[in-house]
Amino acid sequence: MNNSLHIKSFVKRSGRLTNSQKIYLKNKEKDLNFFSAEREFDYKEFFNNYNPCVLDIGFGDGKLLTSIAKKFPELNFIGIEVYESGVGNILKQISKEELTNIKVSCHDAVIFLENFITDNSLYGLSLFFPDPWPKKKHYKRRIINEDFLNLANRKIAKNGFIKIATDWSNYSDHIIKIFDQNTNFERINDIYLYKKRCLTKFEKRGISLGHKITELSYKVK
Repeated sequence: MNNSLHIKSFVKRSGRLTNSQKIYLKNKEKDLNFFSAEREFDYKEFFNNYNPCVLDIGFGDGKLLTSIAKKFPELNFIGIEVYESGVGNILKQISKEELTNIKVSCHDAVIFLENFITDNSLYGLSLFFPDPWPKKKHYKRRIINEDFLNLANRKIAKNGFIKIATDWSNYSDHIIKIFDQNTNFERINDIYLYKKRCLTKFEKRGISLGHKITELSYKVK
């Protein structure tokens, strides 16, 4: 993939930061739970173990990711988020819960996957409520497309998974369609990691607006 031609699936917004978010962001370079991607990710070096690793794209306020990591200490988690408020939030949560199985970075997920994740190395990949870009003229900005599936297929090990949740029906229809056209994936029932998971902030907002929540799980053949 040519990174210069990559259409970003996000627009950086400068939201207000809380004092605690500012503190954790200011000290993030010294925080062992934060990393700046400069070369291929070495799981053993970062986590000091050989546990399977899940990449979570766009972790938002971090509450879902930290709750999953706390439940499953036998797995490692990498979290990618472009918004500083989310990074500040999750660093605070990781510190409070004393979690050792999450590392986070502020990065464009497609470029990160392409350049810093070794092929066939991930156990799974999750995207909870990616930006739906609801206007038709912006559909090209949606992160989940044919190119993304081919990239994910390269990076996820055989029998690994992709987990997706969205509250936009025309986005879920599109996602199902492109997965159906890709012979590298098989749709499966919900993945054990995410059963009885907590609701995300975006999910609660979608429910309050009367949106239907669609959860999709796929296995890499």
